[in-house]
Amino acid sequence: MSNVLKLAITGTIGSGKSVVSRVFGILGVPVYDCDSKAKMLMVKDKTIVKSLKRMFGEECYDENGQLNRSYLASRIFIDKENVRRVNALVHPVVKKDFERWALEQNCDVVGVETAILYESGVIDSVDKVLVVWADRETAIRRTIERSGMSRSQVESRMNNQMSSDELLLLSDYSIYNDGDEPVLPEVILLLEQLKSISNFAVSD
Repeated sequence: MSNVLKLAITGTIGSGKSVVSRVFGILGVPVYDCDSKAKMLMVKDKTIVKSLKRMFGEECYDENGQLNRSYLASRIFIDKENVRRVNALVHPVVKKDFERWALEQNCDVVGVETAILYESGVIDSVDKVLVVWADRETAIRRTIERSGMSRSQVESRMNNQMSSDELLLLSDYSIYNDGDEPVLPEVILLLEQLKSISNFAVSD
C-alpha cells in the first residue's frame, strides 16, 4: 500500500516506547521493530554475514549459523571505529527492509520502533515522529529491572544516545510514559489524528 503513513516510535532506553508500540499493535497498527529485525538480518542477510566474517572472523557465527553475540560484542565495542563500521553495514539493510515491509501492509498507518531513528537513517523513511519519554530515574530503573545491567552500564548507554530533550525538539508528537498513567487514551487519540491525515502526509 503505497500511501501508508509511516510513524516512527522512538525514545531513549527505558522510555517505555515498546509498551506504546504494543498498544498500537493491539489497535491494529503493525509496528516494525528495528532492534529485533536487525538481529534477524544479521543472521539471514548474506551480505551482512559475509561482511561480518570478513571484519571479525568466522567466529562471529556458531556451527549452526547463529550469531555469536558475546564474541561479536567483545570485538565491536573495543573500538568506536568498529561500531561505526558495523552500523554502516547493518543500518542501511534494516532501513531497506522496513521500506519493503511498509509497502506490503494493507492499512492507513504503520509504525517503526527504533531507539536510533536519526543515527540509523530511518528518519528519511518516515512521515511523522512520536517520542515516548519518561524521567531519567524511571528510565534507569526500568532498564536495570529488565536487563540486569548495572546503573553505570545503563547511564553509559544513555549518554551515547540522543537525550529525551533533544528528541522532543525534533518530534511531531510525544507521549509521557511514567508507568502510572495509562497510555491507551493518548495512543487512541493520536491514531485518530494520524488516520485523518494519512492521505496527505505521505512519503514520496
